[in-house]
Amino acid sequence: MEQLTRKERLVLGLIPAGCKQAVHKRRLAELTGLSEREAREIIYHLVVEHGLPIGSSTEPGTGGYFIITSAEDMEIATRHLRPRAVKIFKRARALERIAQTMFDKHFKLVLDK
Repeated sequence: MEQLTRKERLVLGLIPAGCKQAVHKRRLAELTGLSEREAREIIYHLVVEHGLPIGSSTEPGTGGYFIITSAEDMEIATRHLRPRAVKIFKRARALERIAQTMFDKHFKLVLDK
């Protein structure tokens, strides 16, 4: 916990345990005084840089961020990530094709496996 910045500790302290208690990014922003984008970026760093098990859910009415405490929480936290990633890659590939047509130049926007 010593490696966390003040803002990271603030955000982490407001994220509840378990998907049923998820806190919406709008509420996190209100409670911290941060923008929704900044709160989201801090959560990204908490997961990717610090290895903390913070998940999110896009379930209607109950979506938000939560500390993963069970296999069920992990499933909920990851099930929406793959479809979103696929859409992002499809968009990037389409932009690569458009760039080729518009500028006769190859742009490499998507990492190959």
